[in-house]
Amino acid sequence: MHGIVHKTLEAYVVDRTDEETWDQLLERAGVEAALFLPVSYYDDADLEAILEAVTDAAVQDRRQIERGFGRRLAPELLSTFGAHVSDDWDLLALLASLESVAESVDASSTEATLPDVSGRRDGQATVVSYRSRRDTQYCGLAHGILEGLVDAADESATVSKHDCVETGDEACTFRVALE
Repeated sequence: MHGIVHKTLEAYVVDRTDEETWDQLLERAGVEAALFLPVSYYDDADLEAILEAVTDAAVQDRRQIERGFGRRLAPELLSTFGAHVSDDWDLLALLASLESVAESVDASSTEATLPDVSGRRDGQATVVSYRSRRDTQYCGLAHGILEGLVDAADESATVSKHDCVETGDEACTFRVALE
């Protein structure tokens, strides 16, 4: 997994706790303490172990944690992969173009393993479909990233989840509607 994900998870946790707690969570997760570099790639199992340790120590459930983390991750993803995003796109155009953005990022890196993601305009909304190719589906993370993209675009919009792989659907489907 791309290092920006690990680095942002660390920042998300430290902002809500402190460095000492982060180090304890890494120890509980069995992940060696390291400086996560945004330009490196790390084992998916490390992220999963850290998220499990955070969930075990938190009062929120896993989906709430992923969602909050996703909101924090969205602007970092935009900053890191901004070259793949047109300056002319508004929020709904960006969301409708997620498939081409993901394909462009995927083509530029041999190590990237991006989820299957697509967007379809529907009036003043965009319907986004998400499915991970990983063993773990990060539905809450996807939801939070969409909310973070709304925030980053400084728009008023509602992100609602309609379908989920965890309930047997083929993909998670979200509707992002301007208010």
